[in-house]
Amino acid sequence: FMQDHVGETFEGVVSSVTGFGIFVRITEYHIDGLVHITSLDDDYYRYDDVKQCLAGDSGARQYRLGDQLQVKVAAVNLDERKIDLI
Repeated sequence: FMQDHVGETFEGVVSSVTGFGIFVRITEYHIDGLVHITSLDDDYYRYDDVKQCLAGDSGARQYRLGDQLQVKVAAVNLDERKIDLI
């Protein structure tokens, strides 16, 4: 379904935070995708176990559970059932 939406931008909510990125639930479709930590290129981000967030080294930005953001569908892998977001 989402393969028809590659390149489109959607509103989403952070549904999970890990050491390798953030999972974002696309609000319109209730589908989760991954924003890989390497896609967050405005800073160097580290996972904070205590705060359960990805925090930028500059201190300017953090990604936490429940944060709202805009994401773009970068790729869809039907075989692995994965959606890559940026």
